[in-house]
Amino acid sequence: MRRSPIFTLTVVLTLALGIGANTAIFTVVNSVLLRPLPFHDPAHLLAVWDTYQPNFPKLGVSPPEYDQWSRQTDLFDAVGRYRYIASGQEANLTGGAEPLRVQASCASSSLFRMLGVHPILGRSFEAADDGSNPPGIALLSFKLWRDYFKADPQLIGKPVQLQNRAFIVAGVLPSDFKLLPWADLWLPEGQAGDEITNPLRHGFGVVARLKPGVSPRQAQARLESISQRLAREHPKTSKGFGITVRSLQEDLTGNLRPALLVLLGAVTFVLLIACVNVANLLLTRAASRRREMAIRIALGASRWRIVRDSLAESIRLSLVGGAAGLLVAYAGLQALLRLAPAGLIDPASIHMDTASLAFLAAVSILTGAVFGIAPTLAAARLDPNEGLKESGRGVARGSSAGRNALVIVEFALALVLLMGAGLLIRSFARLVQVNPGFRTANLLTVRFEPSFFQPDSQKIEAFFERLETRLRSLPGVEAVTATNALPLTAERANVMRFIIPGSPLMRPDVFPVAQRHLITPDYFRTLGIALRGRTYNAHDLDQPSVIISDTMARTFWPGEDAIGKRFILGPSMVNPNWATVIGVAADVKQSGLDSERTNDFYFLDYGPRFLILRTVSDPLLLSTAVRREIQALDPSAPVSEFRTMEQVLEASTSPRRFSTLLLSIFAAVALVLALIGIYGILSWSVAQRTQEIGIRMAVGADARGILKLILGRGLKLSAIGLTIGLAATFALTRFLSTQLFEISSHDPWVLTAVSALMLAVTTAACYLPAKRATKVDPITALRAD
Repeated sequence: MRRSPIFTLTVVLTLALGIGANTAIFTVVNSVLLRPLPFHDPAHLLAVWDTYQPNFPKLGVSPPEYDQWSRQTDLFDAVGRYRYIASGQEANLTGGAEPLRVQASCASSSLFRMLGVHPILGRSFEAADDGSNPPGIALLSFKLWRDYFKADPQLIGKPVQLQNRAFIVAGVLPSDFKLLPWADLWLPEGQAGDEITNPLRHGFGVVARLKPGVSPRQAQARLESISQRLAREHPKTSKGFGITVRSLQEDLTGNLRPALLVLLGAVTFVLLIACVNVANLLLTRAASRRREMAIRIALGASRWRIVRDSLAESIRLSLVGGAAGLLVAYAGLQALLRLAPAGLIDPASIHMDTASLAFLAAVSILTGAVFGIAPTLAAARLDPNEGLKESGRGVARGSSAGRNALVIVEFALALVLLMGAGLLIRSFARLVQVNPGFRTANLLTVRFEPSFFQPDSQKIEAFFERLETRLRSLPGVEAVTATNALPLTAERANVMRFIIPGSPLMRPDVFPVAQRHLITPDYFRTLGIALRGRTYNAHDLDQPSVIISDTMARTFWPGEDAIGKRFILGPSMVNPNWATVIGVAADVKQSGLDSERTNDFYFLDYGPRFLILRTVSDPLLLSTAVRREIQALDPSAPVSEFRTMEQVLEASTSPRRFSTLLLSIFAAVALVLALIGIYGILSWSVAQRTQEIGIRMAVGADARGILKLILGRGLKLSAIGLTIGLAATFALTRFLSTQLFEISSHDPWVLTAVSALMLAVTTAACYLPAKRATKVDPITALRAD
């Protein structure tokens, strides 16, 4: 290593890149997917959800189901529930420096006992806190206590004002309790109102602890039988719902798992390509030391000693590369966390630990063994007689075949990575071309809700009308509206079932569902959503009027005009709540650009939590003026999250953009490493075949023939690598299917473009050595030893 510093540095840097990238991604995978949850005995914890197919594979559990499941003592040691829907659980919190808008969840006391979660201050909920008449107490998240209340240890037992109601702070939860990342504080389950008793409500998630010896499959079968019995006994409330059971760890990481595993596979390919490059370098170095090795064997060195020294040298190089890779891993991890979209990964939970260091050490040793195999086998097969007679006039057949195989492997690995990156890039390009159903330009969104709690709808209406009038008077404001959820961010759980009596599309087993949106009258004009019929006016507050989406109109009244049609809100026909369609709005992407078209209800409601303003110029320039007008009417109202709708759109696509960017970076690195390796092999081959080329030229071969010879060899290897790479691509890219949008994992355009790119760049890599071969002087080559 000391005698060849350039060689050593090249090997170390190549390995540092591969090992460091793998360690960085493993750290994220370990922190998110592999590290046990910070709960007591997490392996026996299950998440249980209702399903309502085909639209909703994950819904909250109804109260009758939870009551039945809680009695299954032969299945579960304990069962707990929590309100998992953020909608309707926001409130204004006071008690700190200024009002703050927070999100609250509700939970049974059994949930915290079962999870083994103990507050760092104060107490948790107790059994006496459960029920429909809960006490006014709250558990604060660690982040809320630290940031808003300045980590005040004297806060326990003191009141805080939540929506103008006093709640006593009972305790502060630990920093690693992240069952619901959005929950700022927790209230007893009874604070959720009729959701704990109304059989039509499906707002609670359920966590259960399995008894020893009971499998998740057994639990699934039992709960399904209970669900089917409830559907038979109570068809109006329970028909059409199913059950899904999975481990709590899988449930909490389900959205990230496919993307992280794809990235881990990608960096593994990068490491393999790095190993191939290093193996090529070591084979080249071993070729120059064949005479040395032959002399050592002739002087009495055993083949085992030669093999051991060769393998030990490879592992030493790999360990040095691993040490350098630690720096690459740390820098790469910091860069990855900076690139990650807000809310996708919690930076506080991602850190290198002993598992990351053990992974780095293991990968370093394994890598050394992998890339050391080829030179070790070459040393083991060395014939000392042949080695002593070598004069450098040719290339050993086995050596050449080994390098050819490495070139093919390198090409195939790079091709698979480029195919994956190409698919994600094309998928993302298709995604950003989707029409969201409204005009995103010059829209300002503001999160806001009045500080007062006023059940008088007329007073709320008067407040919002005054506010919208003041905001419309601002220079540059064209229109103002409010809604309970912004497009592209709406929760799919905020749904209602409905009945259209006499419709042939009504199924006897499943009621159709629609997403529920609360808006003020100027919503459609402000967002630029096409509307047939009319929008709301002040008289609609006292009338059962509704605006529906175009998808709902076309689905349930095909070939007819849906305006004027009537249907029943909810699944009950005993006391039907009739609604009349007054307008049909163009479809809007409610849950993201990649979401399917949905049935949507738009209801008139004053008091939603988001303001939307259409402006004539940069919307963010009006932020200060908008805050001033809101606080002029309601000084205690928390105002936050000033964003343009274009920023909302970008945030909705950021997870896919993040995965695409990372895989593209890894693919680019793999391509560069592969080209370096192919170029190095062909350059070495030309150098070793100098005399052969000189003889060919001496007997009449021209420069064009030599160029064709060398290029042909490189392209032949590339063609074999392309064939193998395409076969591997067809086998592996199916794992990308969940990450793709409106394209196949075998998209012909991507396959053709990436194959052409690989052949083009490898041709360029082959051209320089081939061009150098054409300039060989036959006389000089024939005189060489």
